[in-house]
Amino acid sequence: MRWIYFLILVWAAVILQTSVIQALWLPTSLGYVGPEMLACVAVFVSLRARRGTDAALAGWVLGFALDLTGSGRGVGLLALLYAAACAGIFSIREAFFSDRPMTQMILALVFCLFVYELWTAYDALTGEIGTGWWRAAVQAAGVAAYTAVLTPLVCGLLSRMQRLLILMPLRRWRR
Repeated sequence: MRWIYFLILVWAAVILQTSVIQALWLPTSLGYVGPEMLACVAVFVSLRARRGTDAALAGWVLGFALDLTGSGRGVGLLALLYAAACAGIFSIREAFFSDRPMTQMILALVFCLFVYELWTAYDALTGEIGTGWWRAAVQAAGVAAYTAVLTPLVCGLLSRMQRLLILMPLRRWRR
């Protein structure tokens, strides 16, 4: 990974998430539902990283940045969940065609369901949400679905910058 360029990407994604993407959030009877830009970036990096530690560390950085934006009540839980989800996607990525939009959508859906349903479960166990935990769980599923729809677009844009972000594997010469 080229970490300086990656940190610039994280900074830009946080700015987009907290400004422009907020306009895409929709009010529903259960609360607001919208996409998570940092989850889209996490899926892209997990599919393109050279090593599992790079994917997990990139996920931790993305989750920590999301924690710092005030999306969570504490700092650290989203960072750990993003790191675990990125490591999981990295470990199963060989079974998928990573350039297919449907693959990116499915992996983003699984990523967001894992992260945000566990986050909701943690909030329910600590008493942060009270008795409406099922509403928060359905809202998290809505966020996962909305993020999955936008992930192929984000991955398509980021694939143009792949050489800046991720060190490409060495080519093997045929003899």
